[in-house]
Amino acid sequence: MRTPSNPIEAAAVRAAVKRAQSGQASRIDPDPVLHSHDAELQWVEAVLRHRLSLDSLGRPVSIRAKDDDTHPLVADGQHFPAVALSIPFADGTLNFLATYDDDRRLTFDLIGPCDRCGKPVPLEEINCLADLGDHLLQTRDGLGGSPRLRTSAAHADGCPARGN
Repeated sequence: MRTPSNPIEAAAVRAAVKRAQSGQASRIDPDPVLHSHDAELQWVEAVLRHRLSLDSLGRPVSIRAKDDDTHPLVADGQHFPAVALSIPFADGTLNFLATYDDDRRLTFDLIGPCDRCGKPVPLEEINCLADLGDHLLQTRDGLGGSPRLRTSAAHADGCPARGN
């Protein structure tokens, strides 16, 4: 693992270590509610901010949200794009994809290069700061990867990682 290079990665690693030492799952309050006056992109950004406990870091964290033209919002969806979110830092960016899982719960996947084709695909489902820390610490066995990895349309044509 590389050394955490920004405050979010450092907080994520601390959260993962704390969860591993205590054996207790991270406690996260219910997601923010979508109000009629909210724009959906702002709401998705607010949910990611909440799940990663970004307001507890004591510093402003910028998140950019936009429609994702590659992935559907719902599995097998045709008309509604997923949401791409990015958290920029001086030395890089954390990229996420927001979609709905099979239980119709908003879920976030960390986006990164496919091991086989190198294209940016959903790698790991991240539901809290400790999940991100586990990914950074390379304890992926505890997480299991993203269910959307094999179905991502972002893979290169013929990529063996893409399947059904």
